[in-house]
Amino acid sequence: MALEENGHRLIDEAARVISELSSGVRGKSQPLELDASMRTLHVRYIVAGNPNTPKEVLARLANDTLENIRRRVAENPRTPVSVLLQMASDPNIDVRLSVAENPNTPPEVLEQLAADDNVDVRYGVAENPHIPAEILVRLADDDNPYVACRAQKTLLLVCPVMG
Repeated sequence: MALEENGHRLIDEAARVISELSSGVRGKSQPLELDASMRTLHVRYIVAGNPNTPKEVLARLANDTLENIRRRVAENPRTPVSVLLQMASDPNIDVRLSVAENPNTPPEVLEQLAADDNVDVRYGVAENPHIPAEILVRLADDDNPYVACRAQKTLLLVCPVMG
């Protein structure tokens, strides 16, 4: 019971933080880095993944020291393109994979990630239905058979005439 209550408290706290950030109650006078409630891992995790989180907050959370927080920011459909571009070079594979799978990642970032050294990241790019056909054609010739096969399948979905 105590664990459940603690979970509800964290969700309520995250909702309050998001509401305050969205409404402007927490302005520049209350920097995110110094806010005690944002120091809580669970609250940062929930805020980073919430589509109502303001873009400025997502930009700050994109530099979090914890990979899970950065990954949640990369997954968020409201993350600004400039932040996704920055995160495409993140040292963590899961963060780059999340950028590759984000439906709002622009073609130039997908192009960069299509050349990633990591197979999982390239697979994530090949799986993104918003990818330009020319990148998929290149990935269809990838050295990794799983990436190549995924690119061919996505190509058939995106451009049935080309496949």
